[in-house]
Amino acid sequence: MNILRSVQKIPGGLLIVPMLLAAAVNTVFPQLFGIGDPTTALFTSRGTMVLIGLILFVSGTQLDLRLLPATLKRAGVHVLARILIAWMFGWAFVYGFGIEGFAGISAIAFIAVLTSCNPGLYLALMNSYGDEMDQGAFGILNLIAVPVIPVMILNSASGAGIDYLSVAATLLPFAVGILLGNLDANLQRMFAPGTVILLPFLGISFGSSINLSLAFRSSLSGLLLTLLFFLLCLLPLVMIDRHLLKRPGYAAAATCSVAGLSMVVPGIAASFNPAYAPYADTAIAQIAFTVILTSITIPYVVKRLAGKVNSAEAGH
Repeated sequence: MNILRSVQKIPGGLLIVPMLLAAAVNTVFPQLFGIGDPTTALFTSRGTMVLIGLILFVSGTQLDLRLLPATLKRAGVHVLARILIAWMFGWAFVYGFGIEGFAGISAIAFIAVLTSCNPGLYLALMNSYGDEMDQGAFGILNLIAVPVIPVMILNSASGAGIDYLSVAATLLPFAVGILLGNLDANLQRMFAPGTVILLPFLGISFGSSINLSLAFRSSLSGLLLTLLFFLLCLLPLVMIDRHLLKRPGYAAAATCSVAGLSMVVPGIAASFNPAYAPYADTAIAQIAFTVILTSITIPYVVKRLAGKVNSAEAGH
């Protein structure tokens, strides 16, 4: 039985398959992952940021400093575009529909999804389809993976600003990895398999907070939310990648998967502003559905866009 080969046949499978399996386990046995450490620390959201920190460090060791300017150019455009799209449509949503939203989709669900990025899935896809610069963008994309941006948009009226310490904390492991990897090629080689090893654990930590029954109970509004996300985020990002960066679009598409970490946004927003509290539980279920749906669909979008590039190159 070759389990690894079967998983690797699925685009982004190293992260998606463990995530869905963990979600299934959490749905049937919701207390299992919480039995105590080290199980709880390794397989739940308690360990998510540790795993992200490790992947940031490891991916940093693999980035050649000579490629850094080009990597910043690509990833920087994607990050700035995502932030601009989130601010513009987030404010338009709140202004037009209020925090209660429409069709069962509240402002916290809409903005949490619109600002979300799953760098783990991005990295899994770029390991299969991208180049070194695409893979190096993982560290930069983590700047929009944490809940800082949606909380800023939702609570800007109360004076919330940019948490510069969070930005620095995200970049530091990546920077240390870049430094060590470029100082010693032996360290670079030693950490080379690190992301492949860590990605399944990151998938489990995402999936262990998803209840599939609650997610699919909100399937209609969750589907609408996913379609809005694709329309307002995926399509513009791919167009920007193609027309501004003159790239094929698969890397931009890979940034457009909703992360499990975004499910913490409703609770954080409600703690800042009690007005969001009545919508938090429904928003979490809708976000969970969107996490599952984008995690399944985006890898095939990326595969299709990357396949067009390979076909064009083969034609030459």
